[in-house]
Amino acid sequence: MDIDSYSFYNLDLGFARLQNIQWEQLGQGKQDETLTELMSQFLSRVREWVKFLQSDQQHIFGNLATQIHPDMELPPSIMQWLEELRNCDRIQPWRGRTYVIQGIYNYLCWCFLRESNAVPESNLPHPYEPFISFLEQGGGIYVEHHYFMDIYPNFVSFHLRIS
Repeated sequence: MDIDSYSFYNLDLGFARLQNIQWEQLGQGKQDETLTELMSQFLSRVREWVKFLQSDQQHIFGNLATQIHPDMELPPSIMQWLEELRNCDRIQPWRGRTYVIQGIYNYLCWCFLRESNAVPESNLPHPYEPFISFLEQGGGIYVEHHYFMDIYPNFVSFHLRIS
């Protein structure tokens, strides 16, 4: 499944892409192997990037972009949008609101690095692209004890530790 999009090369396009996600519908996507495959790709790609960067990151939802550029900052308008999304009821807490917000923040940071040509050269694919596609297709998550994640509507479990 080829899911890579060119929106991640530009922060504005990546941000616009997020505007089209139906946040209220997370967890109500089509129950098939597509969502499971997307989540598996996301976890695999993040692990590949952690290894490539020789990072000590321990959690899938750690921010790879800050491993590369620790003092990077997203524009205030994007940070405000993320805060509004965090504080509204469009993403229900039992649909993984905290981790969804962290995942899209990580995605936007990666877009920012790409746009700035600050991502190290490699043949590795975009780490967060499968996660955004997962959300676009109505996937939802539930994280328990910070390291165990179930995806919905498929009811498949994943472990969020890097090692």
